[in-house]
Amino acid sequence: MSDRRATDGRATDGRTTDGRTKRVRLSDVARRANVSTSTASRALNGIGELSEDTRAAVKRAAKELNFRPSPVARSLRTRRSHTAGLVVPNVAHAFYAAVTTGAQAELEEHGYRLILVDSGEDPKTVRRAVRTLLDHEVDGLLVSTAPFGADEFNALLDATPCVFIDELAPGAGVGNVALENGPGVEMLVDHIVEHEHSRIAFLGGPSDRTSGLERLEGYRTAMARHGLRIPAELVRECEWTIASGFEEAAALLALEPRPTALVTASGELALGALAAARRERIAIPNDLALACFDDLYFAPLLEPSLTAIAYDARSIGSAGARLLMAAAEQQRATWSEVRIDVGLVCRRSCGCAYDPSADLAEAIG
Repeated sequence: MSDRRATDGRATDGRTTDGRTKRVRLSDVARRANVSTSTASRALNGIGELSEDTRAAVKRAAKELNFRPSPVARSLRTRRSHTAGLVVPNVAHAFYAAVTTGAQAELEEHGYRLILVDSGEDPKTVRRAVRTLLDHEVDGLLVSTAPFGADEFNALLDATPCVFIDELAPGAGVGNVALENGPGVEMLVDHIVEHEHSRIAFLGGPSDRTSGLERLEGYRTAMARHGLRIPAELVRECEWTIASGFEEAAALLALEPRPTALVTASGELALGALAAARRERIAIPNDLALACFDDLYFAPLLEPSLTAIAYDARSIGSAGARLLMAAAEQQRATWSEVRIDVGLVCRRSCGCAYDPSADLAEAIG
């Protein structure tokens, strides 16, 4: 049997003499196409004055050898890694999973890779996550948690472009992407008022976070517009958890007189409120109307089905990716902000007539 080894120590099947697969280099493509390495590079990058036959031969050789350009070599040549980093506080949460999906799809369509880091919300772990991505020389960052202020973020980022998504740090980065938080809660209050409620309570998120603050402002704005008083006991600040929603809703339901309607700033808080109402045998919507921000995917299947503010979380990630790529390609990026539209989905929990037979079809279709 003949010895099937090339003179450079590789077997002719693309493996090294010890059986390991070796990465195909540009020089291998050039050798197969019988051109110089520089000619092969120009042909693959679509630059330079080359004949169509030469370009075709190089591309054919690259395809035959399954050649993939080295990202390291490209970054050395262009001084860009074509890599973006994404920092999220909880990758297992459906919202951040959708944001990640949207960002990755947009980035990959434009030749970027995404590095994802789950940072939690502790300032120390967020700093560590940002530094890790900067150490990998990403072209820019998408950050969706902001447990410290703009001055520290700017010092940490130095000149690296950063877009904040959902959770904002005013004065930091090159842009923001967030939901229409305030207008969304205004829609909920307006709709509850249409059902002739006036003693409307609110379960909000942390007031030191973007969505918590903006959704509280939306509640206050709508209540004022309708000329409705807001007794202090009707507004409760929560963590973004079902347990916190349960605890604070239980306190609201113990009031005399009890609120006749409840708006919550998130789906988790609504689930906690549902549990508290069931424990006290308070019927929704007959005894308490309920509506929330966040249209949970199983909201149509709850009993009663949940009236909610809906939005496309993937579009948050894709919009952030577009802002980041634009900033990375500019010498001086212009700061910009994108707000993602939201919409009201009316179901039975607020008192609307709703056909229960539509629940399953909506959830699976």
